[in-house]
Order: sequence, then C-alpha cells, then structure tokens
Amino acid sequence: MIILDVNKLTINFGYGSLFENLSFSLNEGESISIIGPNGSGKSTLLKIIAGLEKADKGQVSIKKGAKVAYLDQTGSSVKDDRSAYNILKSAFGELLELEKQINAFQQKMETGTVSNKDIEKYCNLMEKFSVAGGYDIEIIINTVVEGLKINKNILNQSYNDLSGGEKTLIQLAKALIIKPDLMLLDEPTNHLDIQRIEWLENYLKSFGGASVIVSHDRYFLNKMSNKILDLDNGTGKLYFCNYSQFIEEKQRDFENQMTEYKSQQNLIKRLDEQRKYFAERGMATNSSSLCDRAHALQSQIERLKKCEISKPKTMKKLNVDFSKERKSSKKIISVKQLTVFLSNETKVIDNINFEIFAGERIALIGANGSGKSTFLKAIMGMQTLKMEGEIFLGPSLKIGYLPQIISFPKADQQLLQYFMNEIGLDEQKARQILAGFQFYQEDVAKRVDNLSGGEKMRIKFAELMQQKINVLIFDEPTNHIDIPTKEVLEEAIKNFDGTLIFVSHDRFFINKFAEKIIEFKNGKIQTYIGNYDYYKQHLK
Repeated sequence: MIILDVNKLTINFGYGSLFENLSFSLNEGESISIIGPNGSGKSTLLKIIAGLEKADKGQVSIKKGAKVAYLDQTGSSVKDDRSAYNILKSAFGELLELEKQINAFQQKMETGTVSNKDIEKYCNLMEKFSVAGGYDIEIIINTVVEGLKINKNILNQSYNDLSGGEKTLIQLAKALIIKPDLMLLDEPTNHLDIQRIEWLENYLKSFGGASVIVSHDRYFLNKMSNKILDLDNGTGKLYFCNYSQFIEEKQRDFENQMTEYKSQQNLIKRLDEQRKYFAERGMATNSSSLCDRAHALQSQIERLKKCEISKPKTMKKLNVDFSKERKSSKKIISVKQLTVFLSNETKVIDNINFEIFAGERIALIGANGSGKSTFLKAIMGMQTLKMEGEIFLGPSLKIGYLPQIISFPKADQQLLQYFMNEIGLDEQKARQILAGFQFYQEDVAKRVDNLSGGEKMRIKFAELMQQKINVLIFDEPTNHIDIPTKEVLEEAIKNFDGTLIFVSHDRFFINKFAEKIIEFKNGKIQTYIGNYDYYKQHLK
C-alpha cells in the first residue's frame, strides 16, 4: 500500500529551479535515499514532505492517519528548556493525554463518589491505554536509549544545556520512539559512532513503516536503501537499487548520454556542412531547388536543436597534488606503555604498545570517547592531558594533520587574505591554488568563519598540499561533507604514497583505504590486518 506519493514537485528560489516536476512514491516497508551535492535540495524536499515548507507546484500525499516522524539535521539549534527525558516522553503524545485523563478519574474516585457511568468510562480509558502500549512507555524509551548508548546522566539535564551531538542523539531517539508509519531522516548518522550506526541500521530494518533518508554515509545507504533518488540533475532520477548499484547504473547512464550527445552533435555538424554546400551552390547557380534543399536542411537542424540532448555534466575534480617528502625511516612511530588520564584520573588509554611503519594505511576505530582522537593528539604533541609512557617519532617525519574540529586564526578575514597570509604567497598564486580547490571569484571574498563544513575541509586541505609531507593524519576527514566532495578527497588521498593514519566512522572510507585496523576499547587496543569488512567478518 502506498504511504507517500510525491507528484510533480517544483520549487524555485528565484535563481532557477532547485528541482522541477519531481515525482516518486513509497510503499509501506520501503526505504528511499535522496542523494546529490550540497545545494541540490535534499533537505528542502524532506521539509516539503514534512509540511514545513511549500513547493511552488505539485503536491505531496501521505496515507490518511499515518504518523510521521521528522529528524532535522539542524535540530541541535532548537531551544527547549525541558529535560531530555521529557522530550523523549513527549513522543507518546496521545498516550500521555490518556494517562492524564486516567489520573484525573483516579483523583475523582479518591476524593468523592463516582457514578457507574464514570467507572465505565474509566475502565474504557484503561483498556485503551493498555492496548495502545501505555504500559510499555518506559521499556520503549530504555530500548532506544540503550541502543543509541545515550548516557542516562543526560536524561535529566535541560535540553538547552546539552552539546550539539547529544541534542542530535535525543532528536534521533525521539523520532525512533514515535514508531511512525513514515520516517523522514536528515543525516541520521551525524555524530554517531560505528556501534550506534549499526544499531540504527538494525532498528530501521525491523521498522515496519516507510522511510525517506538523506545521508552522506555511503555504507549506510547501501544497507538501508532499495530506491535511490538522485537530485544531481535538477529533476531527480529514480534508481531501484542500493548505492553501489546506483553508482554503476549512473556511470552507464553518463556513458550512454555522452554517446547520444556526441552522435547528435556530429549529425548536426554534417547537416550544417551540407546546408552550407547547397546554399552556396544555389546562390552561385541561381538554382531554387538547391536553395530549397538548403532551407529544408536548416529546418531539420532547428528541429534537432529543439530536442537537443544535453551534454552530461562531469564532477569537477580538485586540482591537487601532495608535495611529498618521501624519505622516511621504515619504523616511523613507536608507542610504548602509553597511558593517558582524564582529569578525574580515569585512564582513557591504558598501557598500549604498537608500531607504525612507513607506507601503512591505518584506521583507528572505536566508540566515541574510546581514546582515538586522544591518541592522535598524543602523536601530534598536542595532548594536554596527563600522560605516561613513550612516543617515538622518526626524525624524517613530515606530518600533515587535518583535525576533527577545523578552526582558523583570524577567522573574520576574507578567504583570499587568510590563505595568502597562512601560506605566504602573492595574490595571483593564491588565487590559482584556491581555484584548484573550487574557490572562484565570489568564493574567495567569503569570510572564513562563514564557510560550510565542506569548504573548511577544502581550505585546510589546500594548506596541507603546500607542505612537504610523508605522513597524513586525519581525524574524521569525511564528517559533514557531501558525497561528491568525499570522492574528490578520496581521489587525492589515493594519489598519496606516504603513510596514512586516520580516525573515521565512515565505513565506506575505511574499506577503501585501511590495510590495518586498530580498535580502541576500554582503554586497550586490538589490531586487525585488513579493511572494515574483514574486521566485521573476524568478529563474527
């Protein structure tokens, strides 16, 4: 049975259509993922389905009586002075209203006489409350809280006092608790570690309703989707497959369209050459039949141009290359009996030992707070926590570091001025490099603190490229960037032949680059030789 029908949606923000005549439908139990570059309208489409924004044309139909849950990726900016627990409990709006009526009847029975009619009504309310799952409220909340590993200490805190990541977890938990018929999820895996993401995948797979998902997590898309809506072309093309199959089909579509485009352009060129020939001969010989032939060819060319096949767009690549310092000793990092203490003397890293050799590609994985970023900061000499043990760095190491939280000195500067000052280049050379990272005329005038997450990553990456490095250390490099930008970053990393050490919850990225996985858990580490799929298979 169809639960969602989107019919010929068009939205225009004044500078052209964001998308036009967009249509798709979703049955109960189906999941569709909306993908496309930043600015293609993914979040806008979710808001239109949720009824928070209106389209210029078209309509959205949702099955009558269906419950809808919407997770907004900007939910962490919402102000709410209720406790986190009360926000979760508010998901049971109808049950709470029934409970309120039941409590009122109970008070009435305790303080005065009640009629048989009142007792009958009370019994009906109790039965309705029970059948609707009223006695399972705590069980449902606890199941989701435990599955998402939400620290129970935060449940009694004011929502306004929570961190951005904690707020996102609460909003996601509330969306799941509602148990809707239609779930709208905008970047549900943001701020989640791998364990939480995999629990969410299993939860959603057992979810009987339909879901519309916006995500840049390609592994998650592979697991969750049986339909892909690609908004890259402005109209939206529907693919009946998962993400990996979509990539293959889209490449075939690109090649077919390019073949058809070239064939049509060649035909137009041949017809135009014939037209010119007949027009010139007709004028030279004063032949009306030759001129008529030229006019007929012109009409044919104009008909072809009216239904001209558009040239398929190719994703612009970052024009980047690492200034590599290739010389490095075989053993580049050695860690002996490293222990790092939190402020309360708890050991976040407890007596670990291992070595890293030149050319290795190592992923550090583990739950949030397990010590991954702490370890990276220890290597970088940036750790402010109390430490014991030894860290040896090879004398020829040249490290390029991309932190999880990207910040800039003098962030109120314009991008061009900032880059010139940081790299020590003249304006012409700075503009040339920035253009290679897709920062053009109007972009370089932006204030640095107004850049998006993807833009901040690109500018930091541009800085790294100007240094001679043989070790790359990344802390969550693919966070908050869209899939096309991830693919560009990955292409640049693929061309780097030095040592790569990175923290990531992006399983697709880990699979692509990791040759060794180091898992941080309970202060200790465990090493696996292989990528993420090998690691998961080993655990089984």
